[in-house]
Amino acid sequence: MTAPDAAASRTPHGAQEVRSKADHQREVLRTTVMGVWLAAFFLLLLTWLHVYVLVKEGWQTKVAVVERDLANLARVSEEHAWRTFRNADQVVRFVQDRYDELGSQLDLIGMTKRGLIDVSTFNQVGIIQADGMYQLANRPVPTPIDLSDREHFRVHVTSDTGQLFVSKPVLGRATQRWSIQLTRRLNRTDGSFNGVVVVSVDATYFTRFFSDLNLGDNGMAALYGLDGVARARQVGDKEDFGADGSSSPIFKLLQEGKLDGGYSNVSVVDGVERLYHYRKVRDYPLLVLMGRDVAEVRSQHATDRNALVVQASLVTALILTLAFAISRFLWRLRRELLTRQAAQAQVIERTDQLNAIFELSPDGFVFFDRYGQLRYASPTCIKLLSASEATLVGLNEQEFVAWLVLRCRRDMVTDALASSAQLNTGDEVQVSLLRPAGRVLSITAHQGHQTTGAKVMCFRDITRETEVAQMKSEFLATAAHELRTPMASVYGFAEVLMNQPDLDKAARDEFVGIIYRQSQNIADILNELLDLARIEARRGKDFNFEALDAEAWLRDVLRGFKCPPGRSAPLLSVVQGCDLRIEADGGKLRQALLNVLSNAFKYSPAGGQVRVQLECAVSPAGQPLVCLRVSDSGIGMTPAQVERVFERFYRADPSGKLPGSGLGMSIVKEIMTLHQGDAVIESVLGVGTTVALRLPVRLDNQQESGPAEAETSVA
Repeated sequence: MTAPDAAASRTPHGAQEVRSKADHQREVLRTTVMGVWLAAFFLLLLTWLHVYVLVKEGWQTKVAVVERDLANLARVSEEHAWRTFRNADQVVRFVQDRYDELGSQLDLIGMTKRGLIDVSTFNQVGIIQADGMYQLANRPVPTPIDLSDREHFRVHVTSDTGQLFVSKPVLGRATQRWSIQLTRRLNRTDGSFNGVVVVSVDATYFTRFFSDLNLGDNGMAALYGLDGVARARQVGDKEDFGADGSSSPIFKLLQEGKLDGGYSNVSVVDGVERLYHYRKVRDYPLLVLMGRDVAEVRSQHATDRNALVVQASLVTALILTLAFAISRFLWRLRRELLTRQAAQAQVIERTDQLNAIFELSPDGFVFFDRYGQLRYASPTCIKLLSASEATLVGLNEQEFVAWLVLRCRRDMVTDALASSAQLNTGDEVQVSLLRPAGRVLSITAHQGHQTTGAKVMCFRDITRETEVAQMKSEFLATAAHELRTPMASVYGFAEVLMNQPDLDKAARDEFVGIIYRQSQNIADILNELLDLARIEARRGKDFNFEALDAEAWLRDVLRGFKCPPGRSAPLLSVVQGCDLRIEADGGKLRQALLNVLSNAFKYSPAGGQVRVQLECAVSPAGQPLVCLRVSDSGIGMTPAQVERVFERFYRADPSGKLPGSGLGMSIVKEIMTLHQGDAVIESVLGVGTTVALRLPVRLDNQQESGPAEAETSVA
């Protein structure tokens, strides 16, 4: 059985009822939430269905309005065309009558001047002789014009229909304007053909009228003959004359006797889909046709449709917001029910978990109730104290502390524990037990919530920490030992000088020199220890950082460096042309460099040139660096020795022949770290060692010239 199963098996019947009731309530809430969203779905469905119906009805209404407007415009245009042609026919009949009376003596120009002929509507009024020559006109004709080939002349030659003939639009030879020719036959007294009376109606007279109807950018108004040819046609702001629309379904409708009506079709002339309404001009073989571009009508309808969609979207957002708010409220109720059920059902489980934690924890715990009685001791605590649970359970706090004091070493019992016989919240004491011997415990107390008044004591085994503290003490002992050796020499030789006043001068000078050198060693060790302690404690707070020119600073340091007797000064080489500006504490950095230089001379006792190189470098992260390299050709080190160079009191030469405290490189490492730099050592045993001190470059002083190296010796 798993841990959760075991916890469930120990859950009381009341908790099972609570869990079952909570499950039922969760199911009810889940059903309610589903009902809310189902209702929201139906509301949204009804909303958008209503929008669809309104959009469809809006389109139908829009089409009906357009069709009504087109019908009205067609009626007006038909009336305008009928009146225009009736007036033209009256002029034709008037001229016909006057010509029959006066013949070639008819003065059309004079009649025009007297206002008997309206020239604003008619381009030309004239007589065509029987031979087809243009004889008389109301406007001067510069040269004789032969019109015998014109349809409006030839149609009257063979027969007399007695009807007014309306021609297709032609470009007048006399007027050079598009016109519609209206003609009637002239007869002699014997009934033979005597010529034609012609009235030229300006075709643009109709297009000007159509352009004022406001049918849209791609709307169309036209005057067609029953032969299918447009006498005048206006599309937007463009005029057209003579377009062939004979294949249009309008003429089939006319043949069926439908003289007035509407339809929708793609234009056979320009391929644009339009809503049309036509109307035959009474008494004349003509019809008027009005059309609106379907795309323009749809565009106008789209504005209304978009407004409905926006409104429906707002309603949708409101419905979804309400549904989400209700669902969120219900889910919060569900979460609260879950929290309450979990809190009730997991009390015993948490107790089991706490028992498991206490059993597995390396720390020991004892629990006191509000009355100060010890009610629980963890297995770890029993093990640490080497006691049984029966011994501890039931003791009050004072009795437990008194029992604990008896099991501790007397020298480890604190005054607070011994005098008060209790621990307050936050108190921490350390004790060393007699049984088992050598175990050191740290005891802390924690007060529980005020309503419970409970108290917990924690016992932690700090034996290991104590051992670490002891290791620190050993470090101090090592440091003391390092001081003791030179101190013994100082003390011994000073005692010799005091007790043997008759020593010769040579011996006395030798002993004084030894005392002086050993005193200097002691001072060096103490100074280096103090430097380390100060650096670690202050972490660079006493460093005085300033902008330095690394080359100038380095030359200054090397000029003040004193070489060992018989050794030549370090050989300096500087890479020119790169940025050597740094931010550093000049004094602390000088100390680090002098330590490295001293080691270079010290660990090359056989001599050899010590070299110092100043150059630029780049860190693995791409940061520009200034690098100080100090190289010697001394005894070198093994890889294992290189790894321990920065340990305190470590010396590569353990023989003691070479002086030193073993603290110099530790100080170098600390100084470079506080400068945000590092120290890197490369060494080969028997060949020599190179120490590189690397510092960040001041990025506000970049130089662009290429690097060049110059090597000089520093005296």
